[in-house]
Amino acid sequence: MDDSVNGPIQETSMTTTNTLHDEYSREKDAELIKKTLKLDEEGTKDFFKPAVLRWWFASVGVPMIAGTFGPVANLMSICALVQPWRVMIPPSETEGNGVPISDPAWLLVLNSVSLGCSLAANLFLSFNFARKVRYAIAQPLTIILWYLSAVFLLVPLSLTKILTIKPTYNHAFSQPYYYALIATVLYILISSLLVVNVIGAYKFRFYAPSFATLTMPQRTLMLQAIGFSFYLAMGAGLFSAIEDWEFVNGLYWADYTLLTIGIGSDYPLTTQLGRGLMIPYAVGGIMMVGLIVGRVQDLMLERGRAKIERKALKSQRRRWFKKSNKKQEEEDFKTMRKIERRADMMRKYLALAASSVAFFFLWLMGALVFRFTEAPQHWTYFDAMYFSYTTLLTVGYGDLYPKSNSGKPFFVIWTLIAVPTMTILISNLSDTIVGWLEMGTIWLGHYTILPDRKTMKEMNESSDSVDARELKLDVEMLGNIIAQEEEKRGMHRGTTLAKAIKRVVRDTGRKTPKKYSWEDWQFFLALLEMPQSERESFWLADEGPLFSDVSESTWLLWKLCGKLENVMDQEFRDLENGVQADKEE
Repeated sequence: MDDSVNGPIQETSMTTTNTLHDEYSREKDAELIKKTLKLDEEGTKDFFKPAVLRWWFASVGVPMIAGTFGPVANLMSICALVQPWRVMIPPSETEGNGVPISDPAWLLVLNSVSLGCSLAANLFLSFNFARKVRYAIAQPLTIILWYLSAVFLLVPLSLTKILTIKPTYNHAFSQPYYYALIATVLYILISSLLVVNVIGAYKFRFYAPSFATLTMPQRTLMLQAIGFSFYLAMGAGLFSAIEDWEFVNGLYWADYTLLTIGIGSDYPLTTQLGRGLMIPYAVGGIMMVGLIVGRVQDLMLERGRAKIERKALKSQRRRWFKKSNKKQEEEDFKTMRKIERRADMMRKYLALAASSVAFFFLWLMGALVFRFTEAPQHWTYFDAMYFSYTTLLTVGYGDLYPKSNSGKPFFVIWTLIAVPTMTILISNLSDTIVGWLEMGTIWLGHYTILPDRKTMKEMNESSDSVDARELKLDVEMLGNIIAQEEEKRGMHRGTTLAKAIKRVVRDTGRKTPKKYSWEDWQFFLALLEMPQSERESFWLADEGPLFSDVSESTWLLWKLCGKLENVMDQEFRDLENGVQADKEE
């Protein structure tokens, strides 16, 4: 083959291979992934049925919840072990300043065994995520060990009467007791969810019994949760030693510091060493929080968001078909883009609604809990709402803060859930309401003080005009290539396809998916040699790029690579036939 053709084709082949390897890094489970995607596509129209929604959550949401809250439950269990469960309240003091009372030996043993089982369960779940241990082995062990952890904590929790010391007015349970209660609830919740995951995989066969379909970023979420839990515990131990606090109070301080709540009134740093170490500690922790929140937002709803958007697209398509019977190709393309914009807006507002409901639930229910835990401070429900709201917004005035031994542990677990939820809500607001405010500001400036009278649409069209002209020239050149004689046709088409693939490969790496213009698609469809009969319904068809599970650039990349393979096969057959004919002569 001519070097001028072989060079770009080989270069494009290498680039394409690397790109596809980065985007689909699960070669060992290729068949499983294809099966899952096929089932996913077949089930799209029934996705919003309650039964299908439940099993989708079991296959995608449950592993993410277990991977995120498993390490947090381990941290709660550590807090339950490091200090006694009971305190004696000195005269004129509160339970927060109580004197610890030693726990019986059997309680320490049960507590220690519970922590060991929970750490082992978390280890097996990590191996399951990393595919180091088979799902059939790791998943049952994880469930059993976490249930055992809950049982070993439930035993002392259920023996509250034995642990209670009279008179009760000057004795109380300490923070570790309530951390044990929180850990027990988390263990039972996570284990039960994993049981549902197993039932869906083995009994109903809604999905494969494996975590193989999880992407690499989804797998690393658990490692990030483990890292953040360890970082919280490390900070709690370090600053407790420096500031002479109890470990649980150090965790409480580390929690509201890294989540940027900054109450500060009850546990201010008083030593120069503590203040100096706080600077790097806070920076590292805040970065970890931002990374985890961003990862959860991008990955937890990744597949659900695609399904919601596709459902909206199909709804909009049906609505359009009722209004119009136009068959013009360009008109269909414009309709496709209009449907995409409407579906994207619908998806954004659905995400905003979901995060708003979660925010109000955590705000109001959190306030209800604080109303009872802080009853000794005579908090009203409005006081609790005020405190919860300023905490969620990370304002942290410090005029109100929990002082009870039950309020502080609840504050830690509540903020670990509520503050990231608030962050996601703000992000969804920026995609919707803030966007309208920004557009309103631009519109106001357009008619007042801004000198440029061009609309945003005009500016976008002018910036794309140069590319559009270049694409038209490419289409004309393509017509000349296709008109050449048969034996050279494959060679020139292979070169043109290779150049097109190189261009599309660059688009697949974009953070925001590339949306190709009408001229772009004319060029690519000419390369793919799609018959005119198929083009009439191409834009609104199920197999078109609009309703595909992948981006437009990825869809094009697969189509162009398949076309290039066919062209090269034909070229090699022609060369072989030519060589054979020369030998016969």
